[in-house]
Amino acid sequence: MGEKFIDSLSLGGGLLAPEQVSHNADEFTEPFMGKAASESVWASKASIRVNGTLSEFYQDFAWRRKRTIKHSGSVVHTTRNARGQLVPGAISFRSACSDKVDWCSLFKAWCEVFPPQLGMLHHFSDPELGSNEKNNSFQIGSFNSALKPDVPNIGWAMFFGDEFAGDVDAERIVASGFPLEKLSNGYLLRVTNELQDVVSDFPLFSKRRAELKKLFKDDFFLIKD
Repeated sequence: MGEKFIDSLSLGGGLLAPEQVSHNADEFTEPFMGKAASESVWASKASIRVNGTLSEFYQDFAWRRKRTIKHSGSVVHTTRNARGQLVPGAISFRSACSDKVDWCSLFKAWCEVFPPQLGMLHHFSDPELGSNEKNNSFQIGSFNSALKPDVPNIGWAMFFGDEFAGDVDAERIVASGFPLEKLSNGYLLRVTNELQDVVSDFPLFSKRRAELKKLFKDDFFLIKD
């Protein structure tokens, strides 16, 4: 899975190739030396003692690039908490935007490598960045709790898997003109055909998003407006 994930970062013609990798997204000391050399950083085991009990866990995989296209990201692996509950892993990724990268293909590739419970791809433009809700979970890119996630809003592309796939009325959504694709354990849904629409015509994107949200149950999204 690590090999497939690192391969996906070559989809942008090398523009997304990592320059540094680490177990800590706040501290980078190792240069990226290729896929084979990254094996020691991927899902390496560590242990921690809590209340006298020794527990093993898999360390995060973080990467960043300082040159064009500047970005950073991390993979937090699935684990089990002290109650024995399975806590889903997560991929977090923030990047400068560029029309040289097929962001939708990258998002789709990750959804195939790690079939997600929830996923979002969005370009945050000025109308949203300047809102009074700039620190809400939608703009942070968070689904709240990993064990009991919420869906704050619809990004340009969304993936609804696991229990959330049951809330997708596929026939109704397709009939309303929204691009929808059945993929792995759920549905990949887009508001418009092109990610650039969020920037080039935000009023249209916002209108279509509002129309799409009406095709879900009333209490599905945290942001109602």
